[in-house]
Amino acid sequence: MDSNTVAVSDRKIFHKLVSIDEALDLIAKEGILKIIGVEEVRIDESLGRILAEDIYAPIDYPPFDRSEVDGYAVLVESVKGVDDVHPVELKVIGKVSVGEEPKYSVNIGEAIEIDTGAIIPKGADGIVMEEYTDRIDSKRIIVYRSIYPGENISFAGSDIALGELIISKGTKITFIEIGVLSALGINKVKVFKKPKVLVISTGNELIEPGEELALGKLYDINGYLITSLLKTLNIDVTFYGIVKDDEELLYKILSEQLSSYDIIVTSGGTSAGEKDVVYRVFNRLGKIIVHGLKVKPGKPTIIALSKNGKLLIGLPGFPLSSLTHTLLLLRRIIEKITGIENSSNIIKAFITSKFRKDIGRTWFVPTVISKINGEIYAIPLTVSSGSISVMMKVDGIAIIPENVDVVDEGTIVNVYLIREYNREGIIMGSHDIVLSELIHAMNLHKRVTYISIGSYKGLELIKKGYIDIAPIHIFDPVSSSYNINVIKNDEVLKREAILVKGYGRRLVLAFRKENPKNIKGIKDIARDDVRFVNRNRGSGTRAYIDFLLNNIAIENGKSFNELIQSINGYNYEVSTHSAVAAAISQGRADVGICIEYAAIKYKLDYIPLTWENYDFVVLRKSIEKPAVRDFITMLKEAKIRSIIQKYNGYKIYEDTGDVICC
Repeated sequence: MDSNTVAVSDRKIFHKLVSIDEALDLIAKEGILKIIGVEEVRIDESLGRILAEDIYAPIDYPPFDRSEVDGYAVLVESVKGVDDVHPVELKVIGKVSVGEEPKYSVNIGEAIEIDTGAIIPKGADGIVMEEYTDRIDSKRIIVYRSIYPGENISFAGSDIALGELIISKGTKITFIEIGVLSALGINKVKVFKKPKVLVISTGNELIEPGEELALGKLYDINGYLITSLLKTLNIDVTFYGIVKDDEELLYKILSEQLSSYDIIVTSGGTSAGEKDVVYRVFNRLGKIIVHGLKVKPGKPTIIALSKNGKLLIGLPGFPLSSLTHTLLLLRRIIEKITGIENSSNIIKAFITSKFRKDIGRTWFVPTVISKINGEIYAIPLTVSSGSISVMMKVDGIAIIPENVDVVDEGTIVNVYLIREYNREGIIMGSHDIVLSELIHAMNLHKRVTYISIGSYKGLELIKKGYIDIAPIHIFDPVSSSYNINVIKNDEVLKREAILVKGYGRRLVLAFRKENPKNIKGIKDIARDDVRFVNRNRGSGTRAYIDFLLNNIAIENGKSFNELIQSINGYNYEVSTHSAVAAAISQGRADVGICIEYAAIKYKLDYIPLTWENYDFVVLRKSIEKPAVRDFITMLKEAKIRSIIQKYNGYKIYEDTGDVICC
């Protein structure tokens, strides 16, 4: 046993944790972080490959003096001083077409008709454009403009000279390079060989997409995610499929595949748990180089070298962790092996919230990029590593260094971009399934990002000027109204934002069909035999729930805290209306408050409670953004109104789309 490893039964405790840069150094010391080889390919097969040689021009380009326009090749002296008032007549002695050698030489008083791209005939030192001539007959023209020597002529080698360095070694070949190579007569180039990579998903809980989903099972994400991401690097990638958590089976499969691949990547089974098998299999196949990274998320990452010199990489099972490490670790490994010099896609942005972290670990924080008044902001998303929806919303990964313990709001951080942040607007606030459809119907889904974070968090981001629109539904217990007083009573919001009228959603008290717990009203939430599912703090629905419970507490002569302590499930919080309905449908709770549409969708019975207003707080600075302006305008369109009205439990208002405050 290695002195840095502690064994407890079959469990492997992590070796000394290392940073990603240290991990790359350890791999490099093994002599495998290098180019696999060089091969020659046809240029039509070179797209996306990395050039393994400098390319020098074997010819001049253009290879001959040629005309840049349709017109007449002349001696400049023949048209000296010519203009509209003082034209000159020239004799046409022939024509030069593209692809043919000139048969004539030009002298004073003569002209040769010439096509764009044709060879310049001897004697000619300029081209008069056809637009500045009149043809008298087949043998004569009148010229109305003088020209300077070399006008409208592209001289041999003026673009690219013979022997000039054109494309450098290490360049990723795009359609542009292929076009230039072909223009220079080069039909083959030397490129670095592609590594062959095998991807395997591990886990007893995994099933293939398309199979029937049983309780406790999950569709495989990482295998398809990692494979498709690696294919964007233009390497040879194969997805093997799912392998159960069986040490002997995994050992057999990897042993058989090692001779055919340069790198084998697994996902899942890398933690220091009793049933995790990847570490033991890698250890049997060769030598462990890295077991554990000083990062969060993604600490349980394994890197090993097989006995035949192949690289084995075990990535975490959670999708976000797996994605992050594929981008920030595996991608860098492959880029070094394929000869890519530096493809860093990092920008700097202001972080929009303060948080504490562990010293000694680098944090990877998923963020949305927002641009307001020319400033770039990185808005952290609070999600679990198991989240998949975040991957569709996140723009980049903020990298918080290991030696930092407190990150203050406004700190400039490095953000590794996952995609281009070319969206025109950011909508963050209360969750609503209809809003997603509206954004698509407005054809704004490629122009704005919509992320559910709760009404209060959305308002906070609006107040600080970090986002463009915050959908909210916040109940004001004093006036028993929604949203308007929240804006009116906040001086910052009154100054920095407007409130645009949205639409109505009916809240209901939901329970299972046939009402097994005999739920009759909101007071039944406090019964001992009933389990409640609550909404998350910061949501508008939570504010309404607490308002109702406070009234019940007053009626019963209790304090609010006394009442909620007696509620079974008050602290069982979920973040969406659908999650409330799902918890009741699956028997994890008996009752909860959600919108009517969610209750119907999950086939629940319910008691109507109230109509809430789902409105939009818009940052004043963002009103003139085209996407923001279009969003507000389109709320009034008949097409959008019809979408809202087709959903049970939703209603439109006369003033939907109007500014109602402030």
